[in-house]
Amino acid sequence: MTTLTTLAITDPKFTITPTGIQFNQDLCFDEWDALGQKLAPIGKSIGFIIGDWINYGEKQWGAKYEDALIRTGLAYQTLMNYAYVARKVEISLRKEKLDWYQHAVVAKLKTAEEKQHWLKMAEKHKLSVRRLRKSINFGRLATEKEVQGDPADRGYVTYLALLNRIRRWWARETGKAPVEEWDEDRREVLKKDFKLVVEIYEAL
Repeated sequence: MTTLTTLAITDPKFTITPTGIQFNQDLCFDEWDALGQKLAPIGKSIGFIIGDWINYGEKQWGAKYEDALIRTGLAYQTLMNYAYVARKVEISLRKEKLDWYQHAVVAKLKTAEEKQHWLKMAEKHKLSVRRLRKSINFGRLATEKEVQGDPADRGYVTYLALLNRIRRWWARETGKAPVEEWDEDRREVLKKDFKLVVEIYEAL
């Protein structure tokens, strides 16, 4: 079976298959290191490669492209994530030294300028995905101490994390349409759902 890796990397000492690498002979350290240097860029690029492929198919053939997605054997949600990030982060903005996950963090930002700014920050300061996400939430470069010291980064959800999620949700929804244009039923449901937040506020 032909794979992206076999197209780029061939060697009698190992065989690359869809399920891994079979080592046929011993490698010296330099050979093993050289292989890793060739494999790493493919790992960084594959999400964008597949995402661009999906978006091209959708543009060219509409719903018909979904038949091809099924034949990839990859999870549908994974494919949609690849397509979303590739669509939101154009090729001109992508940084070769950053991996797909760092680009995925900035995909939610509204403008190309914002995305470009944070990708440059990630590249310049060698930001991890977690630190990049935290920096975007802060609107400034987060320190390592701030990232490590936040209980939310250890699996706990703090009220600040919840409020930030609500704030992002509100910005997203009002960005689609101002509240004045929402129908009465939706507004009443939301008032009921947010009553608890009001009760917490009034109890303070």
